[in-house]
Amino acid sequence: MIESNWELTKSRSEYHFDTEKWNPKWDRVEHLGWIQPHWADELDKAIEAAYPVTWRTRGRPGDVKVRSAQEHDREEYDLDSYGMNKDYVVTDINYNVAPVFQAMADQFALGDTMVRIHVQRPGQVWNLHLDKLEKWQPQDPSQVVRYFVQLTDWQQGHFWNYGNYMWSGWHAGDVSTFDWVNVPHATANAGHTPRVTLQITGIRTPATDKFLNSLKDHT
Repeated sequence: MIESNWELTKSRSEYHFDTEKWNPKWDRVEHLGWIQPHWADELDKAIEAAYPVTWRTRGRPGDVKVRSAQEHDREEYDLDSYGMNKDYVVTDINYNVAPVFQAMADQFALGDTMVRIHVQRPGQVWNLHLDKLEKWQPQDPSQVVRYFVQLTDWQQGHFWNYGNYMWSGWHAGDVSTFDWVNVPHATANAGHTPRVTLQITGIRTPATDKFLNSLKDHT
């Protein structure tokens, strides 16, 4: 029998999963600072180059840390139980990022970095889930981090959901993170324009902390 991916990830989380409860430790987005937008020319090309992905096809091509078929089966088991098509498109992704975006990601100084651009087009939804990033460093997952740089301003109909907190109103250049082990989250685009984000995942280093400290001047 196929197990539920949601139940497995939920069992390791410390989140309260109570819709009537608000805990500022988790029901929030952690704003880290701001980077001056300087990517107007590259943004349109990034959007154009992004391709649609499902839960099963979202991974980086050729990634040695590719997820097992069993893990994808668990994810699709949940989709089926929700009444969702396993082949629905969660977002469009671009792994071939332009130098301006790669240079920005490099400033975070992560080890074993994965950089990709999410282009969530109108009508696309990444349903509620918990991340599984421990594959970056199974011996100490606490050192694995995921950062986001918003590449476009918030528009009506764009949503980020962290636990019981609904995030909106961001600006291009906003840098954020969250507790990926514990916090259930989702994104959706019910608007009229693409929602575009640079996502940077990897292993935190001392140089990462130094860069994050420099961002605090722009919070």
